[in-house]
Amino acid sequence: MDQIDYFYSILNNYNIGKISSITSQESGTKNKSCEIWIEGRKKYFLREKDSSTTVLKDLEYDHSLMEYFSSNEIVTPSPVSNLNGETITEFSGNYYELTKYIDGKPFIRDSEEHLMIAGRDLGRFHLIGTGFQRDYSKPFGRIDPPGPARDVFNDLFTNDNSKSEFPELEYILYELDLIENDLTDEIYRSLPQVLIHGDFHPGNVKYIDGSLAFFDLDWVSIQPRLQDLAYGILFFASDRRENIDPSDIYSLTASCTLSIKKSLEFISAYNSIIQLESKEFHYLPYFIKIAWICCRADGSKKVPTNDRKTYIKKDILIPIESVDELTDELRKNFNIY
Repeated sequence: MDQIDYFYSILNNYNIGKISSITSQESGTKNKSCEIWIEGRKKYFLREKDSSTTVLKDLEYDHSLMEYFSSNEIVTPSPVSNLNGETITEFSGNYYELTKYIDGKPFIRDSEEHLMIAGRDLGRFHLIGTGFQRDYSKPFGRIDPPGPARDVFNDLFTNDNSKSEFPELEYILYELDLIENDLTDEIYRSLPQVLIHGDFHPGNVKYIDGSLAFFDLDWVSIQPRLQDLAYGILFFASDRRENIDPSDIYSLTASCTLSIKKSLEFISAYNSIIQLESKEFHYLPYFIKIAWICCRADGSKKVPTNDRKTYIKKDILIPIESVDELTDELRKNFNIY
């Protein structure tokens, strides 16, 4: 059975009308997905969830959250029920979710409007998420812990020769030690916690009629909201040479310079919806640094083995070196002392 026939077999479990075509989608994971066309229009999106790595309760949680957000004016995919009235279909050992297709525009890196919408609607996501009630919560631990990132660097650069080719390593390890000592698990959990998106970057959003649509809620969990703010600054409020191609790990994790102007605009837009506390401005730089380091550490696992060292080293210090200047400006603009 070829891939398209495979998709048709899954879609037989739904009453969605006559399918005119199916377009298979490539992704950065091994999971399959496709767009479903009805009467010449994209109407649905089918996504595979590998049962070996997907917890069914987590998937049920995500679907409840989608329905909650959709009913509270946060744009997210809306799960479609199958012939059994369930939003999760089991087929050939995997789980599948069918959602209504949401069209929209990608993030434009030099668009002030897009930047402001990203900050504002992230604030709305966090604010409205506080009303979501469910007995079950995803048992996620701390996102972007420094320990595993340190292990990646130490495993890649194991001897003096490889370390001599990467003089920046000492500084990276110093920053990881600093984060581990100053942003302890206790402090991490003491910061204001909300339902965060957990993977907030341009590949997981679309722009629709002046609003932000949020996709891929796999990493939604109760965490410090600074996690999403750090990603927002890195991916939406930074200066880059080229637009981000979310399907290309090299593009998605390309080095960038934090823009003070864009960062202040992004945070101001967020603050117009939900205010950050003074202590959060103190810890935001730590979140930005560890988010960036983990982007490279995690990304190195997705590139060819013989390219991992080159990939992880490329311009790695540029975002980190621009954090201190941003920190000073945040203190001045938001009267933090």
